[in-house]
Amino acid sequence: MTAIEILKTIERNPRITPLEVSKILNVSSQYVRNILTVLMELKLVETPVRGVYIITELGRNLLKEIQNQIQ
Repeated sequence: MTAIEILKTIERNPRITPLEVSKILNVSSQYVRNILTVLMELKLVETPVRGVYIITELGRNLLKEIQNQIQ
C-alpha cells in the first residue's frame, strides 16, 4: 500500500473519510490517517470539512505526472 494508492482513491471518491478509504483499500484506518497527515503537509489533499478529504490541484498534477512517466 502506497500513499499514491490512497491519493488515487481520494481522487476517485471526493469527500471521502479515512474510514471509507481504509475499507476500500483493506488497510487500517490508522495507517490511512498517518498517510493523510503527510499528504496534507505536502498540500496534496485538503479537508474542506473536518474528517473529509479531497485531492488538491497539486495532487491531481502529481498523479498525472506519475501516469505520464509510467507510459
